[in-house]
Formats: sequence, structure tokens, C-alpha cells
Amino acid sequence: MSKTILSVSLVVVVSLIVAEVVARFIFGLAPLEMQNPYQPVFALAERDQSSPSTDIAAGASGPGGYGYEHGTFGYYYTGRTPLPRSSTALADFLFDHRLSRYSAEKIDAIACAQPRSLGVFVLGASVAQGHSARSKEATWHALLEGRLRQALGRDDVYLFNGAMGGYLSLQDKLAYHMAVAPRQARVVLFLNSWNDLLLPAYSATRPGDPFVLGVRFEQTFSDGFLFWLAKHSGIVNTLVQNEAKSAVQTYARRLAHDDGFFNRYADKVTDIYLQNMSDVLTDCQMHGRFCLVAIPPTRPLAALDIGRPAGEIVPDRRVAALFELLMKKIDASPFRAQFADLTHLFDAPDLIEHFTDSVHIDEAGQKILADRLFEPMLNGLRTVEELHSTWMPSDGKSCR
Repeated sequence: MSKTILSVSLVVVVSLIVAEVVARFIFGLAPLEMQNPYQPVFALAERDQSSPSTDIAAGASGPGGYGYEHGTFGYYYTGRTPLPRSSTALADFLFDHRLSRYSAEKIDAIACAQPRSLGVFVLGASVAQGHSARSKEATWHALLEGRLRQALGRDDVYLFNGAMGGYLSLQDKLAYHMAVAPRQARVVLFLNSWNDLLLPAYSATRPGDPFVLGVRFEQTFSDGFLFWLAKHSGIVNTLVQNEAKSAVQTYARRLAHDDGFFNRYADKVTDIYLQNMSDVLTDCQMHGRFCLVAIPPTRPLAALDIGRPAGEIVPDRRVAALFELLMKKIDASPFRAQFADLTHLFDAPDLIEHFTDSVHIDEAGQKILADRLFEPMLNGLRTVEELHSTWMPSDGKSCR
């Protein structure tokens, strides 16, 4: 009997190994690789589609970046690595993404060397980062910085990009209070809204929640065995991904076909977005900051206007209804003057071609976006310039 059990077990193990080899090398199935690193405050950091988890752990937003060393059973701070520079330490990674041109350390150095310089802090998600540009110099924020310098006749105008792909207004609010306000920023530009309105449906999360929250729950509250299997087996990972896709499709179908559910969803996502941005704009008002919230262009809205279907997970008519409700609420808001509607910036047959997907734009589109933001940001900087005010490094102290 024992030999039979051993033989059967051996056959099962060998069969599983062979099945996994076939799945990986014949069908191209890959095990789970974490591309959205965990971040202790913001839930996720810079999305990385190429680096293995071990490299991400050593990156700016990983435990290694915060000075934690890996022991046998966890990560520990032992004092062998530098202490945090300031209260912004857990948010400085925001300026370390691949399209950012100024690190947190560089920003603080500029604040010390040029306290009367004109710095614009940019927050938002991947559109705000300049996603789809092939280089930092081709991003809309780099192009806008150049135009503003030329118009103002000074070379100390800077656009500091602290945006992060996948972020919602909740995380933008955290970024504002943790990375921007401590530096006494005078000008802040937000480009956001799409993720708040649509990302819940694309990730099967509640309105207002970071899109990786379900994954974080699984990592924390399950026994971890299935998660471990998915990281080591292409077959198991495929099953996990299929379940996630099924949940997203169910969510999207409800939004598409259930009018009652859609109306409740639309009301909540727009309310939560405006609550978060109103909190930020209230703080801007209290501290005399020039803050502008730009609602970026989207392909579904452009497609509807020119009579071309965009083919999104959520039907174009629903996307249009979400933005229509949002703009209606913005118009009724006491902060309506601090919002700029860019949603129809690419509403033409030739312009819609600048979209690389639902919201991201190519390098020619980056220039169009920079041109559209030029006038409002120029007016904002001129207002600040007249005040002759200063800003400071992240620790709030005078520079040594």
C-alpha cells in the first residue's frame, strides 16, 4: 500500500511539474510578478512592468529605500542606515518616477539655493506624469516649464512632478499634505479625475479606494498559500488573473445595464472626488497658494463627439454621463474657478489619434496639453511672482 501511495504521489508531482513547464514554455503562462509595489501610506508606488520583486524591494519606495534591512522573518530598522531627513520621508518617492526630472533631494536643494524661484508642484496619476512620452524632455511638464521660463524671462521656473500612476484623488490629497504643503509650495497643479470615476470598475474596488486594495487584503488576511503558489506557478497565476477579470467584467456589466446601480455609483465617485479636491483647495485658499485642478481629456469623450466608438470596458455613454455629472457638480462648487475642463481638448478626427489608450497621449499630444495649460499657469505664476514670497525645503528649517 505504501509503495502504491508513493508511486501515485510521484506521478502527481511529476505531472504537475510537466504541466507547469508546458504552461510556461509552450503556452507562455507566467507566474505572478508584483508590478505595483506596496507603499505603506499610499498603498502602491511606481508601477514597474519589468523589474522582479527583489529589485522593487530595494527601490525608492521599497523597504530598502526606507532603510529597512531584511532579516529571516521580516524587515527591520537597526540604525545602520540614515535616519529620515524630514516628515516627508514616506512621500519623497513620489518624485522618483522615471519621468520626473527633479528628485526630492534636488527640490530641497533648489529651495535652499533659490528660495525666490518659481516652483510648480504637479500631482495626479499617469497622465500627469506624462505617460507615453519616451523621455523626460518630451513630457508636457518639461515642455510647459520651457515655455513658462521663456514667457517670464527667468530660468528659475520649475515644474516638480510628484504624480504617480494609478493614483486617485485620495492619494493626491495625501501627496499634497505629505510632500507639497511641508515645502510651503506656492503653486500646485493637479491633473486627475479619470481614475476616480472609472478605475473602480477596472479593478473591482469600491469608489474612492486605491485600486490595489483587494490585492492588499488578500496578502494580509488570507493564509498566503495561494498567493505564494501564484508567484511560483504560471497555471495558478492564470487562474487568479481569470478570477480577477471575471470580477471586473461583472462590475462593468452592472454599470452598463443596471441604471439604478450606475446612478448610485456615479453619485458616489463624483462626490468622493470633489470632497477630496475641495479639502485640498480649502487648504490652498487658507495658505494663499495658487492651485489649479485640470480635468484631462479622454478618448471615450472625444470618440462620442466625433461619432467614433472607443470600445471601453464601460460603455462610452456611461463614461460621458460620469463626466457630465462631475462637471455639473464642479459648476455648483464654490471652487469652480479652480477647475479647468480639458476633457474636449482632442475632440477632432485628427486630434483623437494622439491617444495611445483611454487617457494617455503621444508626444505630439503632450505638446498640445502643455500649450493648453500655459495661460492658466502663467497667470498663476505671475500672481505668485508679485508677492515676492519664498518657499522652503521639506524639513521646514533654514538651509545650512
